[in-house]
Amino acid sequence: MKTFKELTVVTPNKPGKLAQALGEVSKAKVNLIAIDSSSGYDLNMVRLVANDPSKARRTLEKLGYNVTETTVLGISISDQPGQLARIAAIFSKSRVNIDYMYASAVAYDQPAMVIVHVPDVDTAEKALRKAKIN
Repeated sequence: MKTFKELTVVTPNKPGKLAQALGEVSKAKVNLIAIDSSSGYDLNMVRLVANDPSKARRTLEKLGYNVTETTVLGISISDQPGQLARIAAIFSKSRVNIDYMYASAVAYDQPAMVIVHVPDVDTAEKALRKAKIN
């Protein structure tokens, strides 16, 4: 488990807008660890976890985007049934609400990284450590 800075921008939901933003982040030599892109008709909310959040933020702001930043948890889980249910149950028992989450895996049958936004990161981390989830 690790905390990350997550950046959020809202882009127009039009062809090429996401490509432009991601292209500029790439040109800045910033590596994306995780991404979530959700459309809301005219707008697209893009959440990024990057290896260099400060550089990613500056790059996106140069494009004119308003960038917000929050702390999220990155939790490694094995590719087995019930892993997300286990995480949710641990948080539930500790009364930690999951605001949202998204995940990525390198390949089938490999560990995945789940990005979780919770209102109280410290309580969430303590609950995970108590459950022996690193």
